[in-house]
Amino acid sequence: MKRKLCAAPSFNCDDDMEELNVAALSRRKESAAPLTGERDTTIFRHAFSYPLALVLRLRVLQIVCGISAMVMGSVAFIEERQKFNMGLGIPAGGVSVIAAAVSIHTSRGWSAVASTAGVGAGAAAVLWATSTCLLLALVVQCCRTILDPPGINYSDGPATDESRPSSRDLVVIACVQIALAAATLLSAAVCARIDCAT
Repeated sequence: MKRKLCAAPSFNCDDDMEELNVAALSRRKESAAPLTGERDTTIFRHAFSYPLALVLRLRVLQIVCGISAMVMGSVAFIEERQKFNMGLGIPAGGVSVIAAAVSIHTSRGWSAVASTAGVGAGAAAVLWATSTCLLLALVVQCCRTILDPPGINYSDGPATDESRPSSRDLVVIACVQIALAAATLLSAAVCARIDCAT
């Protein structure tokens, strides 16, 4: 195969084209490199400045406390003979579990990677507001039970000993539920502070 020669007999057209291609590629790499580097460092800076491991541990704590509050609320509901006083632990714990699960996907640590993280932020805020109201109502009911246990002056139903709930058991359940509600609210406040600070 014959090579075409340029107008000047000492230069080859193929060599000139290769030099032009190399020069064009090197200019293209130089112009694109800063843009890519800036974007990567921005993503990594947001990812490393957010304490994702701490937030995930707090979310797991919220889920465990929510499940425990549901269990203790069920026990209190049975112990109080189907009265929904400290049985508020059932909906309060359930909403807390759902709120913590939704909040895992809306944490700022995932927002650098997932573009849909902001979609559930409103739902998480509504769930946490509902959970906070239910947990505060549960704490109020538990404090009322501790101050005035129903086993002492229990006038509802027949007057047999088996129909009266044990005041000691109800006080223990109330104390456990107060501790679970306090742990859930405190961990939610810490997560909210971390989200607002970063």
